[in-house]
Amino acid sequence: MKKVRKQIYLTVAQQERLGALARKGGLAEAEIIRNALDAYLLALDALPAEHPLAELAGMGASKEAGSGASEHDRVIYGC
Repeated sequence: MKKVRKQIYLTVAQQERLGALARKGGLAEAEIIRNALDAYLLALDALPAEHPLAELAGMGASKEAGSGASEHDRVIYGC
C-alpha cells in the first residue's frame, strides 16, 4: 500500500500515551495512528447521516455535552 507523508501536531499527553502504547504493543506510532484513523473513518460510515441515531453517535465522548454516564438524561434527551 502506498503511503503519503503527513505532519501532525500532538499534545504532550497524546505523545506520551502514544509512545507508551507503541512500546507496550510493539507497534510503530505511525501504525497506531493509521489504525485509529481507520477506526474513526469506519465509525463515520457505520450510520448514514440521515439515520435518526446518527446525531447520538459519539455524544458520550463529547466534553461539551457533559458526562454521558452521570448526565445521560441531559445528554440524550436535552433535559
